[in-house]
Parts: sequence; C-alpha cells; structure tokens
Amino acid sequence: MYVGIDHGTSGIKVAAYDGEGDPEFLGKAPRRKVAERGLLRSLPDEARRAVEEAEGICLNYGMGDTLTEFTPLEEAEDLGVGYGLRDTGGAGREFGAGRRMVEELSELGVEAYLAPGIHRDLPRLDGAFRVFSHVASGEKLGTARLALELSSSEDIVVCDTSSNTVSVVVKDGEVIGGIDACLGAPGVLQGPLDLEAIRRIDAGELSANGAFSTGGIVKIVNCAGEDPESAVEEFIQRCGKEEKEWLARLIAWEVAGLGVVYDCDEAWIGGTLSGDDEFMGVLERVLSKAFNRVAGLPPESASMGLALIAADIASGARSVLGVRISRRP
Repeated sequence: MYVGIDHGTSGIKVAAYDGEGDPEFLGKAPRRKVAERGLLRSLPDEARRAVEEAEGICLNYGMGDTLTEFTPLEEAEDLGVGYGLRDTGGAGREFGAGRRMVEELSELGVEAYLAPGIHRDLPRLDGAFRVFSHVASGEKLGTARLALELSSSEDIVVCDTSSNTVSVVVKDGEVIGGIDACLGAPGVLQGPLDLEAIRRIDAGELSANGAFSTGGIVKIVNCAGEDPESAVEEFIQRCGKEEKEWLARLIAWEVAGLGVVYDCDEAWIGGTLSGDDEFMGVLERVLSKAFNRVAGLPPESASMGLALIAADIASGARSVLGVRISRRP
C-alpha cells in the first residue's frame, strides 16, 4: 500500500493506493491536535494503520522551497532550516503540526519522500514564472498528478480552491508554473494583498502575514469565520449564491488566463469548494468558454495524488510531472 499525506491549511489528510483502481481518502487530523498529540495518535484508525504499514509515502511539508526533487525524508532533514524549508513563517498560521509530523515519520522508519515546492529554482519552470519566488507548495504536485490520471489531455490547468486558491499549469504532462495564493485570485480565507492591506501594513496595524491570512473573500462577507479549520465549510453552508458567484468569477479569471496564455485544453478544479454545486455551476459556465473540458476533482485530491506519486517512486520512475526523483544510494 502506498500513502499520500497532505499537510494542508485545514488539517493533515491521508490517502492510500493499493496499485489498482483509484486512490482512497482515509481521513484527516486537525493541525492543532497533531501539534499536541502527534500524527499517529490524531488520525482515524484506518489512516493510522495505513501510515504504519505503508510500503512508501509521499508527503508535503511547508513551502518545500529548498527542494528541487522528490527527496527522501532523511536527506531533506539537513536542508535549509530542516526538511526542505528555506525559512518558516510568512504565509498562514503555524501550529507546529508539520514539524511534529515529519519528525514522527522519520522515527517510524517508513520509506518516505518529500514533494518539493514549485518555485523559481525548479528546473522545468517556465521563465515567466521565475519572476515569483514561489508558485505552490508540494501538495499541488499531488493535485496535478491525480488530474492527469483522470484527464484526456496533457495540457491542463489544475486549480485547488479552498482556504486559498492556487492554480498550476501542466504542459506535455509536466508542471511548468502557476499562480500562488498570495498572487492571484483569493480563496475563502487567504488572498493577495491589495492597496488597503499595504497601507495598513505600512501603518503598523497588522503584519503582512496577517493581511494575507485574512485576504480572502472572508474580509467582505459575514457568513464565514476566520478559523482555518472551519472557514471553508462555514462559507459553503452559510453563504448564498451571490457570494459564491463573486469568488467563482475571480477564480475563473485566474484559471482562464493561464489556460489561454499556455494553450491548455482542460481545467480541473480541486479543493473543498469543488464539492459545492452552486460554486461549480458558475465556474463551469464561465470556464467552458476557454476550455474544451471543465471538471471537478474528488475531495482531498492532493493526498490522493501524492499516494499515486508514492507508487510511481516505488515503481522506479525517474521523474513525475517533470520533477526528478532523488534516489537513495
């Protein structure tokens, strides 16, 4: 069994793949709980057993911005400030769950690989995207891997929209760039810094990270809270059609723009919001003008795609999505 672990904003999610059929999402653990109790003690029983018994694991942690390859966990430990990070902080609330997760997996002794972030040092990145230091964290490689598994094209835009919105461009089956949460369309909770935010930061009223963490649609609606573990569900349950249309139009702007510039055939939408019919209805109506196909990914697509990548690594693949695999000696 191969396991994918997504260290996400709303929690740490686990999926498994047995080499046949589709990967299966097994459950998640809240980040606060993992920080206090550890990963294995916080997961549902089925997910815990899968992690303990896995033949191979692929996971993401933080920005992954010193990694340029899928890297064995023990090799990544000594890179940057630890486990592939150039630095910590600066993009969302921290609980300490990610650090505890990677340390626990190291002690477990299972063969685990860290997915690199998508950033300007990644060899296959299109030059235009090197203007930005960072495009996406490593779990977006998982989302793109699952999308390619389901797609009829190798030229696609993959958008993950939930607490934040990140879109990735795949050409000829390789990830070549994308737009990060702090650059393009907002999500429910996090989003880019506008003029008002810049002025408030300059005035010392809040930090840049604080502005990003509340830069999503949450800042103009009163139907979603600011707790990263519940904001998206509150938005889906409490907000109406109009608010969902606002957010869908902004996300469509980002996805359609990438698709037109890079001549992509299909758009695949993942993240929690992809499960909301009202939101997806607007998005599909707008994006169908720019793509031959617009489709939603299964819930928790990042962890499912990471499980597929774990199987790819175990099968001896030299690269996935154009990203090399660093082989153990």
